[in-house]
Amino acid sequence: MKNSFKMTCFGLSLLTLPAAMQAQEAGKDVPPNHWAYSAVQDLAKKGLIKGYPPDGNFLGNRTLSRYEMATIIERSLGRMDEMVGQKPPAAADRASQADLDALKASVGEIRSLVEDFKKELLVIGTDLSKAKDDIDALKAQMGALSGKVNGFDDRITANEKGIKDTSTAVDQALENLNELRTYTNAQLAKKVGLNNGIEKLTIGGLLQGWYGASLSGSSLNGNPTGNFSGAPVGRSFGGGVGDTFRLRRGEINLTGTIAKSADFRIMLDPAKTGTGAASPLQDLWVGYNFAPHFRFEIGQQKTGLSEEGTRSSSQLLTIERSIMNGLPTTAGRVGDIRDTGAVLRYNHPLGYAMVGVWNDNGVTQNAVDNDRFKFADAHAYFTGIRHLTAGIWGGTNIGDYRPRNKRDRAGATLKWESGPHTFEAEGAYTLDYAGGSPLANRTIGLGGYALYAHSLSKRVQLVARYDEWDPAVHGGVTSGLATNLTIGARHHNLREYTFGVNYFLRGHNSKIQLNYIDVDTQSKGYAFFGARRQILLSNFQTAF
Repeated sequence: MKNSFKMTCFGLSLLTLPAAMQAQEAGKDVPPNHWAYSAVQDLAKKGLIKGYPPDGNFLGNRTLSRYEMATIIERSLGRMDEMVGQKPPAAADRASQADLDALKASVGEIRSLVEDFKKELLVIGTDLSKAKDDIDALKAQMGALSGKVNGFDDRITANEKGIKDTSTAVDQALENLNELRTYTNAQLAKKVGLNNGIEKLTIGGLLQGWYGASLSGSSLNGNPTGNFSGAPVGRSFGGGVGDTFRLRRGEINLTGTIAKSADFRIMLDPAKTGTGAASPLQDLWVGYNFAPHFRFEIGQQKTGLSEEGTRSSSQLLTIERSIMNGLPTTAGRVGDIRDTGAVLRYNHPLGYAMVGVWNDNGVTQNAVDNDRFKFADAHAYFTGIRHLTAGIWGGTNIGDYRPRNKRDRAGATLKWESGPHTFEAEGAYTLDYAGGSPLANRTIGLGGYALYAHSLSKRVQLVARYDEWDPAVHGGVTSGLATNLTIGARHHNLREYTFGVNYFLRGHNSKIQLNYIDVDTQSKGYAFFGARRQILLSNFQTAF
């Protein structure tokens, strides 16, 4: 209130002084009949107030801020200095001495007001300077942002063009693929007589070439290297009497789809010659999907025991299979074995299972049944946990004919795959017995294997495997339906240590393998497994 009173006195004193400044337009919104109209116009003429842009309105009902008050004081002080410093005016225009004295007295009061508002005046100047700097910086940022936006716009336009070009190329590729498929199907129908009953026909195959050499005095099979020495029956690497090249597999398979629910498979292996399992005919079956998750198959194929034995040769991590899947069919052979029969399969995201009935477990491949028994088997695998496969499997002879033959198989699988690591292990129990022969002639086998593989890269993988198999747990004679050999009571088992490297050319389908195998035959196992030996196997294969 004190400052307002001083300013009132100051304004009244200025009203008595002549105006030397050009009149300023202000107060357009103050009507002439308003009680403050004359005062507003007089202050505007003296240059002490100015109207608010853009129309020069006075805005009389608006509260006066301290910044605006400081501006008015600053203008008044400037006006006072100008008037005091002027030369004495003419007598007609000269103010009275009393007026001058009052003016000089007011100057002091105004100086005091200036000190009171000095902070506001400094803030006004500082804020205006800072605002100018901020506006300049904002303009610079806006310019840079505009440049970036323009750059993004150019990149988006380029990407849109690339996407459009890619989409066009994909559409063209799909169109070309459909044309190729139509043309190929038409030509295939002409070449192989594909009729309207077959919706899809796939041709595949597997080619394997081996080279094996013994690093010890015996041959690959553990028999002497003489030209006419016979090889033991228990573990064959196909070595003959010395180092050798071997055409291991030459599989050609046809898989066809009939309608949407029926299919078939035929697999021939020209690398095999002879009868039985050595016949070129390997797989020949038809299948029917009769319900969700369920299918029925009938014909000749693998009997489904042992995960490693059921797996394709192209998917093995070692060149040769484990001992239990490489024995004679009548002396402990578990998997990788074919017979003729019927099978019911169940497939689900959490696992898969099967139940089958066969003429035998490999003895009657490519032949009709030779006894009154059938071999029934089953397996069940759980895959509901990521990276893990776990299962059990087994089979036995069924039928009440006498004398009763025995062919029992049982085992379990554990497999874990994660990143570069692969671990798998299987164990098995087997029993072979010819009905009517002495009970002591039954052959009981027991053993298994464990394997670990580590991938160093997409192409290179290291493998290590340990096998052990006891072909006659009880010892004694293995005659009759088995092998007609007499095995000692103890120290007749076989241990194998395999170390290898796999070099993948195109996934597992095309690769080069090199295996070092220490075949450690115990002292009384020579007649069945051959002599102890160290061998080197190499394999080149391609699957399509």
